[in-house]
Amino acid sequence: MMEQFKAIYSEYKHRVYFFVKKYVQRDEDVEDIVQDIFVHIWKYAEKNNTKVPLEAIIFKTCKQEVANFYRKNKMIMVSSENIVNVDEDETIDEIFTEEQISQIEALLDKLPQQTKKLFIQNKIENLSYSQLAKENNISKTAIGKQINKAISFLKVNLQ
Repeated sequence: MMEQFKAIYSEYKHRVYFFVKKYVQRDEDVEDIVQDIFVHIWKYAEKNNTKVPLEAIIFKTCKQEVANFYRKNKMIMVSSENIVNVDEDETIDEIFTEEQISQIEALLDKLPQQTKKLFIQNKIENLSYSQLAKENNISKTAIGKQINKAISFLKVNLQ
């Protein structure tokens, strides 16, 4: 268990840190939130018996912990791209039920691997088209087409 967690931590620590840093300015706060995220992941990993991709869990946890931070501090989240007012009783992802999340994950598994990967990186990890284009050595237009293909597929197939 400890070795598994160490592997998860070393693979994701930088991405989690920079994800949180987009929403929280003070380094001390970022470090506290990152610590809370990995504590949550440690607890979750012990009882995880679902087929939910680890990456999805990690970035869902990131969003929830950032929301918790702002709720505690009664602030409005401001990132470079959007403004989100965090309601007292709502975490960012409570909009979806567990059943809907499972359904979305099952549908994502039906997409081509590259399309699924780009969709998750854009929508869950909040990587921009520019970042994805650079990382994958393809145009922003191609990225947009792949992500729109995934969105259309989800819209058509979600009840």
